[in-house]
Amino acid sequence: MVTLLHPGVYVTEIPAGLRSIEGAPTSTTIFVGETERGPLGPTKITSRADYERLFGGYYRAREASPPAEPTRVLTTYAMDAFYANGGSTAYVLRAMDGADAGLPARRESVVASSPGVWGESVAVAFLAPSGVDASRFRIVVVYDSPDPGKERRVVETWDRLSVVPGDENYVVDILQRSGFIRWDDSTPVTAPTLDLLGSPPSTAPSESDIVLGATALSGGVGGGEDLGFAQYSALLAEQLEGVDDAALLVATCDALLSQSADYTSYVSAFVAYAEGRPRRDLFFVGDLPRQRTAATASIATSATLLAFDSLGASNFSAMYWPHVVVGDVAGVGRNPTITLPPAPFVAGVFARIDGRRGVWKAPAGTEATLALTVGLEHQLNDLHSDELNPVGVNALRTIPGAGRAVWGSRTMMPSSEWRYVPVRRTAIFLRTSIYNGIQWAVFEPNDEPLWSSLRASIGAFMETQFRRGAFAGRTSDEAYQVKVDSETTTPIDQAAGVVNILVGFAPLRPAEFVVVQLSQKTQATA
Repeated sequence: MVTLLHPGVYVTEIPAGLRSIEGAPTSTTIFVGETERGPLGPTKITSRADYERLFGGYYRAREASPPAEPTRVLTTYAMDAFYANGGSTAYVLRAMDGADAGLPARRESVVASSPGVWGESVAVAFLAPSGVDASRFRIVVVYDSPDPGKERRVVETWDRLSVVPGDENYVVDILQRSGFIRWDDSTPVTAPTLDLLGSPPSTAPSESDIVLGATALSGGVGGGEDLGFAQYSALLAEQLEGVDDAALLVATCDALLSQSADYTSYVSAFVAYAEGRPRRDLFFVGDLPRQRTAATASIATSATLLAFDSLGASNFSAMYWPHVVVGDVAGVGRNPTITLPPAPFVAGVFARIDGRRGVWKAPAGTEATLALTVGLEHQLNDLHSDELNPVGVNALRTIPGAGRAVWGSRTMMPSSEWRYVPVRRTAIFLRTSIYNGIQWAVFEPNDEPLWSSLRASIGAFMETQFRRGAFAGRTSDEAYQVKVDSETTTPIDQAAGVVNILVGFAPLRPAEFVVVQLSQKTQATA
């Protein structure tokens, strides 16, 4: 308070008492699966380029002796699908076998930027710097990518490096920017012995000399085998607990691309995690197995329904089918294609619709077209949808005038009040936003001033969503209610330190069935 010493006018500022609540993200997606390389914890990216820089390409090395053929990485294809369909922010959680014992490959003090056998495809050359300062050195990084057609090549050059801390080119700091290597500073940082790769050795080596003569890192452990579905359950519980700004979850296990016999078990692990997550703030976008051997779409539909019945039901998950056919940018031959699970495509559609219309708009219909696709594995018709829709399987259809589109918006529990995807996701959005926005109320005096502030803050947030078209109803009273007073919080609750807040909303449900009645109008006779 201002000390009043002389006569005059004193002006002070006082807080308004209304704390605003910001809407939580609705389309940030967590992708969980194997990658070529990369960090082991959940890593946020905002573009396809971010993913490639951190996690690599379309193939990963196998752990075998002699080395086995590389395997395709579903996560990379999923990134293509997600960003092509409107995705923006994502987390990538790399699944790696032997993660606890995983070691990066190394040569002297240079180690691979992340654990796994992939690092043994990295080679480094220690060379003299391009300048005349003999106290500095140069590191050239050579990489033998597992992607077919990408030959062993120079990928990075770091020049005029120093081992003096504080130098602008201090090797430990500079290599933090590398996508392939790091300098291990757990021991004294000393200059490496330079390689003599020129011919004769006194001349500067050419790029071909470096590619052929660079020494490979060795000793990488892990990342060469697939994880089982039980390991995924443990991975999700251990690694995703701290991620609180994501809203969607997608499985990109390589086992799904290879059509493992345990496909539904992998999907079930993700369904169970989304359903049991303590904050209940994630919605799982899943898919059902391919039916590659089915002779007709009807046979494939029947087999899909059997697979769906083997999954545990959850209104925090939605299943999509059939799989989609896309051009294979990493394939060989003329116009190669690959068939992929639809979930990453649908997650991108979710993000696109959220940005344009809001989370309360059903991510389906002629607006929910699938980019990057060249076809669907099975062409479904209305009769197939008649079988799939009532049980909660969302079909992908080719719609005249629109193309390939998402043609369903139901959760796995169509008989519950949470049957529609936008209704469940709107509830998640409201719960998460309010949870984040009223943290200030903890430890405040539990009486009417607190209740009044909560009513004002939450009411203003709900009114904003109502004006954006999030709720049904013509007026605010019809659309939502916020109640926190002596009726919701009794003296017993106050004594226990509990304040109870009742927030209700009238959800917008999609018009699934548009019924048009036609009749002839006969001309009346005079």
